[in-house]
Amino acid sequence: MSRTAKVVFGASCLLAGVSIWGVHMIQVRERETMFAGVIRDTERLEAKRLQRERQLEFEDQARKRAYLESLQGVSNPQAPAPPVLGQVPTSADGMDFGCKTCDRP
Repeated sequence: MSRTAKVVFGASCLLAGVSIWGVHMIQVRERETMFAGVIRDTERLEAKRLQRERQLEFEDQARKRAYLESLQGVSNPQAPAPPVLGQVPTSADGMDFGCKTCDRP
């Protein structure tokens, strides 16, 4: 085999090896990027769920406040009453006025 043929063969093998390695690295990078997208989606959905829970808690507190203010007026309120979605309850049935952050009732 001539020297030129050996150089061409070696260069071809080197080019093939670099190409295979490059494609492998691209696939690894794409897989990591796709997995990062899944993690971002999970975090976004969790943040949305927490926001929904906070909104429901806020609406529940607004209903409780409106009910209690309907029973007993507030002469000098420190903050304006938040808007109440739906009707103001006329009784305390179904309302939980207990502490939710500790074990005390």
